[in-house]
Parts: sequence; structure tokens; C-alpha cells
Amino acid sequence: MKTAKLLIAFTAVSLLSTTFTGVTEATTKENTKVTQTVTQNTKILTEKIAIDLAAKYHEAYLFVSSGGGYKDREYNTFLYNDFAYRYLSSKIDTKTKLLKYLTQTMTSKAAEQFIKDLEILEYKGKLAQKEADMGSQEKWEKATAEIIKKDSDKAKYRLTVPFGEDADKTTYVVEYQFVEKVGWRISKQPAVDLDIPDKANPINILFTNLLNNPQISQKQLLPTSYFDVNEFKTGIKKIELSKLKEVDRGSYHVEFVATIFVELEKDYNGPLVSGENRMYFIVEPNGYMDFKIHQAGLISMY
Repeated sequence: MKTAKLLIAFTAVSLLSTTFTGVTEATTKENTKVTQTVTQNTKILTEKIAIDLAAKYHEAYLFVSSGGGYKDREYNTFLYNDFAYRYLSSKIDTKTKLLKYLTQTMTSKAAEQFIKDLEILEYKGKLAQKEADMGSQEKWEKATAEIIKKDSDKAKYRLTVPFGEDADKTTYVVEYQFVEKVGWRISKQPAVDLDIPDKANPINILFTNLLNNPQISQKQLLPTSYFDVNEFKTGIKKIELSKLKEVDRGSYHVEFVATIFVELEKDYNGPLVSGENRMYFIVEPNGYMDFKIHQAGLISMY
């Protein structure tokens, strides 16, 4: 028996990991060197070292993404496969230079993935990237850290990072690895924390309030879902969420399958059947410990 997702509405899944604003030239120049004062060759990984490493990883991301701090008349562009590219600055315009810079903060493996993720390529003997203006309002240096797991040479922390002028925050999971004769380094790109507590899961809130407080249910859905709670609930006498299972996740979303049991009115004219139904959801973070449904649909068995 095969399954097929019959989506009530379908839109592309957003994989944005942060909100960017422009980087000033002064900021770029300040980030030309990552210091190693917090990455000494010791197996003691404190919260301060964890935060400082993550902040410097973020600095490295902004520095490389903005081209590497250009000198006067150093900014040069070219067309490649119909895209506009720019050479990186002379500070990081070869892979040797770039890896030396990146591995002050991250492991060699993470640095290689970093280069791949930013789509940096070599062209006529120099490194280049697509033209883009990158920046960030996140204040990693002011983050708070909570240890998730740690052993002798690996660690995982949950970092809560403020951003902007308000009290907004985003929570990330950051992984670290101890490198012999070097010290602690970040081993993976920091990822938005997608471990959603049951009480904060918008799917739970949606079904709990569907019949009696539909306005609360509707607030669990992003406009991109095109899901109308009042239309969906018409003709439903009773509905119960019996099982909620995570089936996949990306860098900025989690996919769930929900099993629900419903009792329907005799004149019901919707997509559900009496008894067991299954629905598919994509959930995204919408702020600090706040999650919303980006996409919703039925799963039909045939």
C-alpha cells in the first residue's frame, strides 16, 4: 500500500538560517583576524570559551561572506556561468590562506564544509564567490550557554543569542571538538534548535483548540500555509490528536505526521473520514521558543 501527501496548500520550504542586514566596511576590517586567546590547548571547555568560539565563528562567517576585507582597488568581479562573482580579498584568496584563517575557529572538516556551503570556487588561480551583501543583527558575544552533552573530546551546547534592538532571541545548538595540540574548535555549522517541547508544539495547540478556540488554532499557522481553520473544522463533532511523530528535519524546519481520530456530522463535506486520519505538517521557528506551522496537509492511503 502506497502513501501520498495530498497537501491542502503547498509552498516551498524556507531554509533561511538568519536575518541579514548590510555589513559596514568598518565591521569587515575589524574581522580580519580571529584571535586564539580562548582556544588554548586545554581540554577544559567552559561556557565562556564555548560562547567566544561561537562568536568568532560568526565573525568568520560575516568576514568571508563579505569578501574578506578588501584593500583599495582590490575589489574585482567577473561573470561565470551567467552569475556575477567577485574575487576574495588578498587575505584569503587562496585555499591555503582561507583554511588557515578558518581553522582558528573550526575543525578542518568543518572548514571544508564552510567553503562548500558558501559556494567558494577557484577561478584563474584565486578564490571567488558570488556577489552578495551579508550581515547580521545577532549578538553572539552576548549569548548564554547551556551544556547539552560533553565527553573528553566532544561537546554540544545550546546557545541563546539575542539580536536586534529588542529582546528577541534565537536558540542554536553548537557542537565542539577537541583537536590535539590546537584546542577546542567548532565541528559543525551552528544550527537553529529545533527540539520543540510538547507544550510549545503548534500542532498540539492547533488540535487542542480547534473546536472551542479556533482563533488560537489559526494563530499557530503562518500565512504561507493557506490553511483556514474555520473551514477545516466545519462538520467535525469531535477530534483528538492520538500520535505525533517527527519524520524529518532540515536546518530550519521539522516535519511531522499526526494521527488524529475524528467524529463527523452526517452532512460533513470535507476531506476527512470518520475514524483515523493522518496529517502532514512542516513546523518552523518563529522566535525564541516560538514555533509555527509553515505547511499542512492530509496524507491519503491508496
